[in-house]
Amino acid sequence: MAGKATPVEQIDPAKKSSEILGPSSDEVTVSMEMMDKKCYWNDTVFENGDQVTLGDECYECSFGSWIKISD
Repeated sequence: MAGKATPVEQIDPAKKSSEILGPSSDEVTVSMEMMDKKCYWNDTVFENGDQVTLGDECYECSFGSWIKISD
C-alpha cells in the first residue's frame, strides 16, 4: 500500500478500532512485543505503516495505534 492511503468512515463504536493518538515526536520507544501489532479501523485490519484518511485528516498505523500525521 506504499504511498497510498485508504479512505475510511467515522469510527463505529460497535466495531473493533485501534486507539487514535495525536502527532508523535521523533523519539518513540517500541517494545519487541509491539513490533507485529496490527491496527483496526471498523473491523478492518491494517499493517504497520498503512495509512488511512478520514476527510482531511490522515492517520498511520504505528504498532497497534493510529498516529495522526500531517501531509
